[in-house]
Amino acid sequence: MPLISYAQNFEDVILWRVLKHVDGGFYIDIGAQDPILHSVSLAFYEQGWRGVHVEPTAAFAARLRLARPDEEVIEAAIGKEEDELRFFEIEGTGLSTGDETIARQHEAIGHKVRPVTVLSRRLSTVLDEYKNKEIHWLKIDVEGMEDSVIDSWSPSDVRPWVVVVESTLPGSPQPSHERWEAKILSLG
Repeated sequence: MPLISYAQNFEDVILWRVLKHVDGGFYIDIGAQDPILHSVSLAFYEQGWRGVHVEPTAAFAARLRLARPDEEVIEAAIGKEEDELRFFEIEGTGLSTGDETIARQHEAIGHKVRPVTVLSRRLSTVLDEYKNKEIHWLKIDVEGMEDSVIDSWSPSDVRPWVVVVESTLPGSPQPSHERWEAKILSLG
């Protein structure tokens, strides 16, 4: 069966090239957004894989639940604290963020920004919930909050086979990996 790419930058194709030998794999998609548009997981879902979606925007979390009733959707942001987080929804886009500076940049170019409060969970907590599963890939695409997500991944035995992290500033080709790359490598 041919693989159709839904991801914004062909991340699904690249992951599939590495993992196509795995039957019925498992993924965790942080910053999942829409179940179809720019989805890294949909191509895998269509190949029989299942996983977990972490999405703090209520409208996108509802779309994920409707489109993928056999998968778990965690409606929360990932951050340093298990609490609440001030979040900036940029309606109808995948640009929502917990970073106010980035939100204001989007607002300055005409996007409508709506501050909301969302639940926040640590990445370690989420990963520990699946410590008895083989996690084949973990994607982190959280619009400028990648550093905070990785900071919430305390040392643990949970090791996804592949980790994909957005490595440019939101809406820009400017690299941002220098803020988090050493941290993720230090986790082993």
